Amino acid sequence: MGIIGRIRKNSWLAVLLVGIAIVAFIIGDLTKNNRSIPDLAKINGVSISDQMFRERTDELKEQVMRQQGLTHISNDMEGRIRDQVWQNILSEQMMGEQYDALGLEVSAQELSDMYTGEFIHPYLRQMFTDPQTGQYNTEVIRYYVDNFDQLDSTRQLEWIEVEKSVKQDRQMQKYTTLISQAMYTPRPIADKLAELQNKSASVRITSVPYYNVQDDEAVVADADYKKYYDEHRAEFRVREELRNLDYIVFPIMPTQADMDNIAKEVDKLWQELQDMTETDNREMAFFVNSESDRSYDSSYVRSTTFPAPFDSLIAHASAGTNIAPQVVGNQWMMAKVLNTEVRPDSLRASAIWILSSNYNRQITRTPEQARNIADSVMHLLNTHQLSFEEAVQQYSDNKENDGDMGWVTDGGYGFLNEQVIATPVDGIFLYEHPQKIGCYIVKVTGKTTPAKKYRVAMITRNIVPSEATEKSVYSTANHFAGQNRTHAALLSAASEQNLSIRNDMVNSVASTLGNLQNARSVVQWAFNDNTKEGEVADEVFMVDNAYVVASLKDIIKRGYAKLEQTRDMIEQGVRLDKKAEVLMERMAAVKDLKDIDAIAAKLGTTVDTMPEVKLGDNYLGRFGLEPKVIGSIAGQASKGAKGVVGPIRGANGVYMVQMDEVSPVLVPTSGEDIARTMTQQAQQKVNGVLDVLMDRAKIVDQRNKFF
Repeated sequence: MGIIGRIRKNSWLAVLLVGIAIVAFIIGDLTKNNRSIPDLAKINGVSISDQMFRERTDELKEQVMRQQGLTHISNDMEGRIRDQVWQNILSEQMMGEQYDALGLEVSAQELSDMYTGEFIHPYLRQMFTDPQTGQYNTEVIRYYVDNFDQLDSTRQLEWIEVEKSVKQDRQMQKYTTLISQAMYTPRPIADKLAELQNKSASVRITSVPYYNVQDDEAVVADADYKKYYDEHRAEFRVREELRNLDYIVFPIMPTQADMDNIAKEVDKLWQELQDMTETDNREMAFFVNSESDRSYDSSYVRSTTFPAPFDSLIAHASAGTNIAPQVVGNQWMMAKVLNTEVRPDSLRASAIWILSSNYNRQITRTPEQARNIADSVMHLLNTHQLSFEEAVQQYSDNKENDGDMGWVTDGGYGFLNEQVIATPVDGIFLYEHPQKIGCYIVKVTGKTTPAKKYRVAMITRNIVPSEATEKSVYSTANHFAGQNRTHAALLSAASEQNLSIRNDMVNSVASTLGNLQNARSVVQWAFNDNTKEGEVADEVFMVDNAYVVASLKDIIKRGYAKLEQTRDMIEQGVRLDKKAEVLMERMAAVKDLKDIDAIAAKLGTTVDTMPEVKLGDNYLGRFGLEPKVIGSIAGQASKGAKGVVGPIRGANGVYMVQMDEVSPVLVPTSGEDIARTMTQQAQQKVNGVLDVLMDRAKIVDQRNKFF
C-alpha cells in the first residue's frame, strides 16, 4: 500500500513525463519531415535542387528519344545526358549573371525578326527550309507562334526548346561581340612586327639535340621539380575536383574445368537436337527457350545473317538439316534448319482497324459488332463501292497516314506478317484477332524482290565462368584487399605478385574507370567524405566481368594541383630543363671561338647554312618549330649584329647561330594587315569566356551524392 500511495501522490509527475515524451516525439517527427533536402549544387550562391536537375534531365531524355526514335535510354547515354544538363545549367547561370549585369536582352521584336524578318536565325533556317525548293517556310513559323496554345504538348515542348536556343544564342552573340570589340592590336606594335616580318636573315647554324645528353649526365633533384612546377603552375589548373585511383583488376574468366563442363553440356544438347525429328514451330520454340542462352526466333532470314561458318553451312542446307556445334567467339553454337522459303526482305501494307471493347473500354462495340462491320467493309471493297483510303477515313479506328503502316522488314508486322507474305501486292485480307480485340482489314501495297530465306532453330551456350570460379576469384581479390590496407602496401604486394596496377583520374560523376564501363560504385567510394588518401576500399567491387580492388592515391581539389600530384606529369619537362642546362654550359664554353665552323668542330656537330630565315616565321627549316631561336635571330637582326649568337635554348635542342646578312623579303606585309590578323586571332579567344567564368565561379557540385 505504501508504494501505491507514493504513486498516487506523485501521479502528476508521471503525467508530466509522459506529456513531455509525447511532445518530444511530435517535435522530432516534425523536424524529420521538414528537414531540408540538400542542394544538388550551388553556383555563385544560387541553389540547384535535385528536383530541378531531374526535371531538366527528363526533358532532355525525352527530346533525345524523340529525335533519335528511341524507346529507352542506356545507362551510358543517360550519364552523358546528365553531363549535358549540368553544362547547360552552368552556362545559363554564369552567362545569365553576365547578361543581367550588362543589360543584354532579346526583345520580342528581335525574336520576330529572327523568325520571319530580314535576319533569320541559322537554327530556324535549317529546321524550316523546304528541302525540295530550298525556300524558308515563314508560314510554318507563323503557325507555331500564332497557334501555340492549340499545339499538342510534344510540339509545344519542341517549340519552347527552339525559342530558348534562339534567344540564348542571340544573347551570347551580343556578349561575345562586346568583348571582341574591346580587343585590338596597337598600330606601333603591328608596325614593329611588320618591320621584322619584312626581313629575312642568312645564317649558319649548329645545334646539339637534347637526346644527345644521357639521363645520368642530367641528374635532377627535388629543387628542379619545384622550380619547374613554380614556372608552369598555371598549366595545372583543376576546374573540378578529381580523384586519382590506383586499382587492380581480377578478371572473372572461365577455367579449363569450366570449359570442359560446358562442352559436356553441349554434347548432350547436340544429341537431343538430333533426336528431335519434329520441326513444329511451337515444340522447337519450347526446346530452344528451355536450353539455349538465346531465345527462339521464328523469323525467316537470309543465311548471311548468321556468323561464319554457319552462314555458308545454312546456305547449302535443306529443311531438317542439323549443323554440329562449333565455338564462335565466346559461345558454342548449333542449329537445325526448320524450313526454307523464298520471301521478300521488306513489306508495306495499309490497315483498317475495327476494334472492339476488348481492346479498349472507351470502344463500345462488341466483338460481334466489330466483325459484322469488318465483313460489311470487305464487301464494299471487294465490290469496288469504296476505295481503301475512303474506307480508312470512314471506318478505321486509326486514320493516321490513311492507314499506311510503312515499310517494315520481314517479321515486322507481328501477327499479321504471314498473311501479308501470303497475299499478293494490292491484295486485301481480313484478320480477326484471336483475343477478339477487333478485326484488321489489310491491303498489301509493296514487297521487295523475294530471296531464299531460312527459319533456323539456333541453340547457343555461352562459355562463361562457373559460380565456383567466380567465388574463387572473389576470394582471391578479397584476400588481397584484406591483407593490403594502405596504398603503399597495395603497390608493394602487387609488385611482389606480378599484378598489373592500373591508374585513372576521375571526376565525381564518372561512371567508367579506364576501359571498365560500369564502375560508378568505385567512383562513389572514392568521393565519399569518409574516404581518405592512401586508403584501400573495404569493398571488392564487381565491375563488368571482373572484381576490382581500388586505392585512393590522391584527392585533387579544385584550383591548382599540388607539386607532388604533378610529379609524374612534369618529370619529362624537368629532365629536359636539366639537359638544356648541361648543353647551355657546354656550348657557352666554346662560344669564344667566334667561328661557327670551329664551334661545330669542337662540339662534334655539323653546320647548316640557311640563306633565308624569315624573321616573322616560327619554323626553322629541318629543325622544325623553333620560335625562340627565330626570335633571338630577329632580335640580333634588329640591332644589326653579326657574328656568333648563342647559346640559344630551343624546343628540340640548344643552338649556336652565325649571323651573316639581313635582307628585305620580296613580298612585304603591312602593319595594317598584321594588326587586323592579330586582332582577329585575339577575338577568337572570346569562345573561351565560359572557362574563364568557371575558373572564377564558386561552384559546389554534389551530383555524386545523388547519382
